[in-house]
Amino acid sequence: MNKFKTFLILLISFILQTTIFSKINIFGANINIIIPAIVAISQILGYKIGGFGALIIGLVEDFLFTSFIGVRALSYFLIGSFVASDVMNISKDKPSGAISTFFASIFNFFLINLIYYVFTSKTTLGTYLPIPLLVEALLNSLIYLIYINLVKKVMYIPTYRM
Repeated sequence: MNKFKTFLILLISFILQTTIFSKINIFGANINIIIPAIVAISQILGYKIGGFGALIIGLVEDFLFTSFIGVRALSYFLIGSFVASDVMNISKDKPSGAISTFFASIFNFFLINLIYYVFTSKTTLGTYLPIPLLVEALLNSLIYLIYINLVKKVMYIPTYRM
């Protein structure tokens, strides 16, 4: 049941991202609500669901909107896997999730630009640094606070004490 709920959260996030949030421009930055969703789901559900859910939503985004297949999927998978991994021992509270979302947004930008630069020699580093990138990372961190509450409520599993 959690896999279906995860799929719904990521699907609704994807639809909102492509229809509404990609058109909103705040100080030259566009909010990417998929990154906070991936971080929240990875924190709550762990490595497999978070990482592979991110991979699938990244592949869908790549197939529909980019010329290279797998760039965003790789970035989202790495973010989901890193947040859920036990190696870094990131705690599951809101402040650490917001900080993880901030750095995941910056990592996503640099990884995608690096891959596009290697294969096409085109990059958006000059036009998007530093203010729009920081604004996007801050807005994604604020969106994370909404997502973590949503994911905790949707993924709630009642426990009974005897």
